[in-house]
Amino acid sequence: MINITKYSSKNMDVNSYVLAKDGKALIIDPGFNGEKILLHCQNHQLMIEMIVLTHGHYDHIKDLAMLIDKRPRIFIHQDEKAFLYDPNLNLSSMFRENLVFDQNYELQLLEDGETVNFASEKLKIVHLPGHTKGSIGIIYNQHFFSGDTLFFDSIGRTDLPTGNHVKIFTSLNKIKKTFSMNTIVYPGHGKGGKLKEIMLINPYLNK
Repeated sequence: MINITKYSSKNMDVNSYVLAKDGKALIIDPGFNGEKILLHCQNHQLMIEMIVLTHGHYDHIKDLAMLIDKRPRIFIHQDEKAFLYDPNLNLSSMFRENLVFDQNYELQLLEDGETVNFASEKLKIVHLPGHTKGSIGIIYNQHFFSGDTLFFDSIGRTDLPTGNHVKIFTSLNKIKKTFSMNTIVYPGHGKGGKLKEIMLINPYLNK
């Protein structure tokens, strides 16, 4: 069974998740939480084996460079790869930074329905375009890491590069139709909760 730890940053209220089992760690969206993640892994004697990015925005990838010294495998959807090399796409240029990932570092490109194997556990990837064209969700049993597609009481913006208002509602319908209401949602920002709780208060799931 995977142990899940959440870290949040005051900068942009971005959430990162450390999934741990058998001395190994899988990081979801390091964001601005790189130092906390490194300290957590040090204290719990965890080797960072994988990093999975729900999408390529600056607030979710900023501390990626801090973790690559551990030589983890880095996963991102194939439609999102360009974000790592373009400050205008990843929005770092809006914050007067020029965040560009190392072109020589090999990436693991994901597709919809693909399975990521971690510490003898299986995590399923679901493509959820709308916030960006390559946004994904990650499913482990009844745990759903939704990135910026779905928040507790809202959804991610669709007015940024490659965002699409129509497609995000298609993605939300996919979530409603295929996920159990007891699924626990771990969003990219803010608090999480069970999908049945979110359904009651999130207006975007009732359109």
